[in-house]
Amino acid sequence: MLKNKYILFCCTAFCCLLVSCATKKSTTTPAQTNTTHTRTDSEFKLHSLFYDACKEKIKGNTDIAMNLLSECLKINPNDAPSNYEIAQMYRYTGNHEQALKHAKAAALSDTKNEWYNLLYIECLHNKRLYGEAAARYELLVKQYPYKRDYYQGLAGEYIYAKDFNKAVQVYSKMQQVMGFDEEVAMQKIKIYSQQKKWSEAEKELKYLIGKNPNESRYYTMLADLYQQQGQPQKALETYKNVLKADSLNPYVHLAMADYYRQQRQDENFYLELRKAFESDDLDIDNKVKILLSYYSVTDNQETTSESGKKLLQQAYELCRSLIKQYPDNPKAHSIYADFLFRDHKYNEAGVELKKVLLYDNSKYAAWNQLLICQTNLRAYDSLLKYSNQAIELFPEQPVPYYLNGIAYMQLKQYQKAEQALKAGKQFVYDTENLPLSVEFALNLGEVYNTLKEYEKSDEEFDHALALDPDNAGALNNYAYYLSLRKEHLEKAEKMSKRSLELTPNNVNYLDTYGWILYQEKKYEEAKQYLEKAFENGGTNRPVIVEHYGDVLYQLRDSEGALDYWKKAKELGAKSDLLDKKISATEEYEKEK
Repeated sequence: MLKNKYILFCCTAFCCLLVSCATKKSTTTPAQTNTTHTRTDSEFKLHSLFYDACKEKIKGNTDIAMNLLSECLKINPNDAPSNYEIAQMYRYTGNHEQALKHAKAAALSDTKNEWYNLLYIECLHNKRLYGEAAARYELLVKQYPYKRDYYQGLAGEYIYAKDFNKAVQVYSKMQQVMGFDEEVAMQKIKIYSQQKKWSEAEKELKYLIGKNPNESRYYTMLADLYQQQGQPQKALETYKNVLKADSLNPYVHLAMADYYRQQRQDENFYLELRKAFESDDLDIDNKVKILLSYYSVTDNQETTSESGKKLLQQAYELCRSLIKQYPDNPKAHSIYADFLFRDHKYNEAGVELKKVLLYDNSKYAAWNQLLICQTNLRAYDSLLKYSNQAIELFPEQPVPYYLNGIAYMQLKQYQKAEQALKAGKQFVYDTENLPLSVEFALNLGEVYNTLKEYEKSDEEFDHALALDPDNAGALNNYAYYLSLRKEHLEKAEKMSKRSLELTPNNVNYLDTYGWILYQEKKYEEAKQYLEKAFENGGTNRPVIVEHYGDVLYQLRDSEGALDYWKKAKELGAKSDLLDKKISATEEYEKEK
């Protein structure tokens, strides 16, 4: 728009110049003609260059435009349009020094031009010369006393300059000239409050109330002002006066709730909050914000304390109230689900999340939460169902594939688990989500081990450990699988030992290390680690008990081995090999 104005200006000036030249040639003497001809040639050239510069600028050829404008200033250094355009170009490139120089030249050459003055003010503001910018706005206000924006701009510069008294004076003058304006009054109240000029702020608020006595917002602001001054009784009286006139206004009840909160009157606080919350005039977004504040407080506060329990109880009451008010709105079910999910109430959270998705299935976060709920509930059939739906809706999100694979693993459908994990793995980048990359690799390792594709299994475990070398679970499982296959036992021993360094008393890791030592025929050492496993809760683990029997047998204690094998069977161990070991040893003991 601005560029078009200047193109029009160029064309108009050029036409006027031709008319002016023709007139001057017909009315001057020969002596005067030479002088006038020289001057008009110079002007003609300047306007021609300026016109060309504007064309190049429109085309985006800023360097050419800048050079042409510089030629204009060689002809007339004070040419306002040329200085203005150059200032604009410097401003766009961030050269504030040069922008200010040329903007000033334009404004001083044509003091009544609004555009020149506004650009000059902007350049002064960018250089933080707020006082000078204000002085320039003063000129505009004098020239255009009914332009609201210039008063606002002038007051703003005084505020930046921290000259608050002058800013108030500008707003007051604006009120005198232009009449009542709520925004202006609010600005004055804000400044007075910052300066702690409470009586002036109170006077301005009462002025607002006088102008619009039915606007409850003004009364709540007045009450808040009294609270800031430490006059709670006056604040309470003001709130009560508002409620007499507008008892159903939810915002007044919210203001009163805040008042009671500051006074630590918890029962009255919640009573007022409930009144606001149950009002149809308070929209759902504001109600969700209230619940989010409860979520934050109860997340950081110890909810086992009496105050914590009370806040959590209130939060759940408000959630249920919101569901009752908005039964078909996914926002209501979503915030309730967040509380339930955080508090590990996965079954109830799942019910709410399904409602969220019933009304709006585009919310990936809700799908993610629902899948985690099913995982924690070990509801693998449901996990399979919902993860398949999530994959269909969000085919590039890796988590649904991962949990889909977990569901198939738990349902012992390993081929399908492999397909799901391989499909999802391609959407995870190691550098962006390292933990998830590790989990994909580990579970593929487990799947391939179950399918007896040991080379692929080892590749996945090696990849997981390359990403996370101190993953104790990966070190233990990989080592254990190698020991069962009696392969790479030295590597297995090192990995198992490292897992114990990371988690010294883990019963499973102790068993793994003992079993590897057994495979390496280090029976005495194996016995020591299996006994440590017993000390850490392994006495009721059938696999560990069976392993201990195997060690005793190798140490020529067949009677002790038989006792531990039988105990393992009592604990639930089931295998043909165990039965054979028991049967063979019983016969051996009889023959002795």
